[in-house]
This record gives sequence, C-alpha cells and structure tokens, in this order.
Amino acid sequence: MKFFYNLERYENGEYVILTLEENGKVGIGAVIPERKKGENYKTIMGVVEEYRHTVESAKPEHFASISFKLKEDFPNHPKVTFAISAAATELFSKISKMRIEELLMCEGLRGAVMLTDWVGDIVVPEEIGGVFEVLSMASQDRALLLRRYPHDEMSNILHALSRYFAGYFPSSW
Repeated sequence: MKFFYNLERYENGEYVILTLEENGKVGIGAVIPERKKGENYKTIMGVVEEYRHTVESAKPEHFASISFKLKEDFPNHPKVTFAISAAATELFSKISKMRIEELLMCEGLRGAVMLTDWVGDIVVPEEIGGVFEVLSMASQDRALLLRRYPHDEMSNILHALSRYFAGYFPSSW
C-alpha cells in the first residue's frame, strides 16, 4: 500500500492530508493540528513519518485492525491514527466495491441525525484513535462530534459512524 502525506493550507492555518493508494484506488484522511493543545503541522508530519513503515507494510484487507497496530506502536497520537484508519476504511470500501456503511455494518440504520441540543456524553472521534474504536463506543446515550474539514475529508466515515449514535453535533475547526 502506498502512503503519502501533504501539507495543505486553509483559512485558519495548516493541516495534513493523508492518502493511501492501492491499484489506483485512494483513501483520504486529514489531521488538523489544534494550536491551543500545543499541536502544529510539523509535529503531525513527524508522527506520520514514524507511522510510514507500519502503514505501507499493511494490506488493504487489514483496514479494520490498522489503528490497533498503530496505537500499539505509537499510543499517544489518536488524531493521526484516526485519519489513517479513516483513509484505510475508505480505500478498502473502494477496493471491495462496498459502501462505507456496508463495511461498518450500519446498512438499514436510520440516517445521520444532526442535534442542536444534547446533555449526554459527546464522543470526539479524533481523540479516540480509530474508526472501529469509535464504533465500539456507539450508544444512543452518546452523541458524536462531527468536525467539518476544509475539503470535507472524512465526511463519509464520520456520517456513517454517527448513525450508531443518538446523533451528531456539527463543528468546524
């Protein structure tokens, strides 16, 4: 599997686009550093480079377990792990000609519901570390924080995940 990353600019700063490629099919993830948490694109790109060997040696059919391997090797970078996991899930959905909803087995569930008011727990996917880890936290007692990326990177994954929760709160960076 080929693994690329790029620095992109948007109105509030820089962010890193991750691309996984296999046989002409592509999966994309993104990481936006939060300055208030002391993050910057240089740190994110350094972590991505550390992950390179693990990601490139993975097979696309291992998309569901890649985040577990990354967390085992480098446990303190859930945003990067989530972005890679999202890209791997998207890539595998294209290779297998299955929709992301089918891979996450949420076919037939209600559509994603946007919430405007919520008093329960809110799950932030980028702080968890992987698509399937987020899925394991799904509950009708929890909402999902759905962040909008500058070019809607990962929106299909995030919306599919939100179908397992009570709903989602839209947020931008």
